[in-house]
Amino acid sequence: MPSTQNAVFNGIQYHGQTVMGLRKFNAPYTYQDGLVNEARIVHVFKGQSSLICAGKAFSLSAGDTLLMKSDNFINRWQESDQGNTVEFAGVRLTQSFVQQLYLDSLPSRVNVNRVEQNTVGTSAIVLPDTTLLASYFASIKGYISQSDLITETLVALKIQELIELIIASDSSGTVLALLNELFVPSQPVLQQVVKTHLYTPLKVEEMAFLCHMSASTFNRKFKQVYGTSANKYLIKKRLEKAQQLLKLTDKSVTEVALECGFEELSYFSRIFKQHYQVTPSQLRKCNA
Repeated sequence: MPSTQNAVFNGIQYHGQTVMGLRKFNAPYTYQDGLVNEARIVHVFKGQSSLICAGKAFSLSAGDTLLMKSDNFINRWQESDQGNTVEFAGVRLTQSFVQQLYLDSLPSRVNVNRVEQNTVGTSAIVLPDTTLLASYFASIKGYISQSDLITETLVALKIQELIELIIASDSSGTVLALLNELFVPSQPVLQQVVKTHLYTPLKVEEMAFLCHMSASTFNRKFKQVYGTSANKYLIKKRLEKAQQLLKLTDKSVTEVALECGFEELSYFSRIFKQHYQVTPSQLRKCNA
């Protein structure tokens, strides 16, 4: 979680473990989080984020609530039109905590003892935007601000209330499916991670993290699959797409760079010229 100097965190504990909290800090800030045998429910009050998991990236803004299962995540908080302040509430769920919380009364639709491979296809879901969920998290802010008055009985009741609200708001069945796999270990496929994030700003080390691998292991396996190094492959594919967009569309050079995963225009122009012997602007003029 964020550890910047301006970060502020207030939490509430249950049997010695922090189970809910409110965090504030300033964007921009990027951090990696590995959830092992635990899940999270996060509600954004202020801020804008791109949360990235192996199979998908989510754009989050104020009012969004996210359910995250056990997996590795990368979270990029950016400055927004409303400023650079980030504020979100989080609820931390572990398998032992959920079982302790419910004892023998766990909702029959939820089974936290499953050990099969993830079948939902994603490790996170943005929950339906409901007035009840918004009201719930507004109340959580009040609880956390007076944490010294909150008993463990109240903590247990509030988290049970949240789980029931999530189940009640699920009309498609996808949320319940993910609830049933909260603690199922993810087994990301390297090729799928590469395909999903090929044209994003993710670095090789970040893709390795999403695949639950060290950078060296990822690079070794990548070369076995693609026949070249991960860095060379990613740059080549991103530049090829950029060249096509510059030739076939009227998008600006900046728009093309961002769409192909290059966050710095100067770097994009320099590496594009190294590969094609012309700058992106020069190529655009030649095709005008």
